[in-house]
Amino acid sequence: MSVTKDDVLSFLAAHPNFLSENQRFLREHQISLGAPNSTDNVINVTDRIAQRARDDARKAEAETHSLLSVAAENMLHWQELHLATLGFLACNNLQGFAQMVDEELPLIFGLAGSRLIMPAETALAEAEQLGFLVLPEDEITALCHADTIYMGPPPDKGSGLFSCPTASMAIMKLPDQLEPPIRGSALVLAGRRPDSFEADKGRTLLIHLAEMVGVCLLSLIEAS
Repeated sequence: MSVTKDDVLSFLAAHPNFLSENQRFLREHQISLGAPNSTDNVINVTDRIAQRARDDARKAEAETHSLLSVAAENMLHWQELHLATLGFLACNNLQGFAQMVDEELPLIFGLAGSRLIMPAETALAEAEQLGFLVLPEDEITALCHADTIYMGPPPDKGSGLFSCPTASMAIMKLPDQLEPPIRGSALVLAGRRPDSFEADKGRTLLIHLAEMVGVCLLSLIEAS
């Protein structure tokens, strides 16, 4: 079986330390790391090794940039949660809370819309007047797919929750440990893109958002 120059180059590219560790092999076989001369046995490997180094550098740079982008995006979302928290804490009545949900929350997170749903069995008497959506408790559970949080395409009955086009949804149940009507209620966020909410990203942030909304709403109900 004959060995071609391409075979040698491929081997050296895969084993970049071979030449530096085998100087005797270089001398005996007249393999040069410099420019090629007229001897047929001399093989120039400098360009191939340099190209691999450049490729590795570009790959490392791309991976670093990707990690930095993810970190920056996560930091931005947590800053948005902080702004939302300040906004809800500043509400001094249920009307202000409802406005925060319907108008301010979409602006802070860049959403197509957001709504609070209360179970019909325990909803506030003025829930619909405030702008909250009232649905039977089993329908709310179905929207969440019986989970604490749902992220993905709009559920079958989810498209009717908003008047605007909705490419994706996040539906979070408010904390179960709080008293009704907080327990059984859910916060619904409408995304502008199909990937606005992905199961492997943002779950912790959305859980914190639901907890904060539930606690703030409870304090306003108790104060009223």
